[in-house]
Amino acid sequence: MRRGDLWWGESPDEKGRPFLIVSRDRGNEVMQRVVVAPVTRNIRGIPSEVQLGTDEGLPVECVASFDNLRPFPKAMLVRHLGTLGPRSYEICRALGAMADC
Repeated sequence: MRRGDLWWGESPDEKGRPFLIVSRDRGNEVMQRVVVAPVTRNIRGIPSEVQLGTDEGLPVECVASFDNLRPFPKAMLVRHLGTLGPRSYEICRALGAMADC
């Protein structure tokens, strides 16, 4: 699991959904949880979102919401969907917008 990867996550408390991995690769290697941005079809067009779609392995246009970051157990990320690839720099842009810095 690497920063910028999109994974399908399943939790016993909620319906399954895609997540964008935000936490750093070195931490992802050793931690049992990774920091993720949930992916939603509710596009608000704000700077704390990263736009996603078929180029990143998702079936429809959607966004990763950085205003809803959270830790998520790696064991519950069950299927790799795709990656941001060269657009990974957008993670830092959305983090800055989310933190207002």
